[in-house]
Amino acid sequence: MIEASCHCGNIKIAVPETTETITSCNCSACSKYASLWAYFSPTDITITTAKDALKSYCWGDKTIEFHHCNNCGCLTHYTPTELGNKDKMAVNFRLVNANVVNALKIRYFDGADRWEEIKQ
Repeated sequence: MIEASCHCGNIKIAVPETTETITSCNCSACSKYASLWAYFSPTDITITTAKDALKSYCWGDKTIEFHHCNNCGCLTHYTPTELGNKDKMAVNFRLVNANVVNALKIRYFDGADRWEEIKQ
């Protein structure tokens, strides 16, 4: 079990297992958030929140909603909207223990221009 938490602890996310890679995207939103995304099926993730802790933001093609803590502001995850891929959501692995993150390969994705992986 891998656990992520916002800074104040009002939002906690648990995923059953880790992933081999995390993604750094350079789109206009992700580059400002400095997030590292790990992708899972929504059915595999447990999200626990304090009352009224979760706020969301939707941008661009409106296929995903970015969620953040209403108290400390940490970006925690994103979920698909009605227009998005219902089988895929992402957890911000910046909120996971650094030892877990450091053991993973970072995949760089060009979400700003070409919508494809950037080969390193």
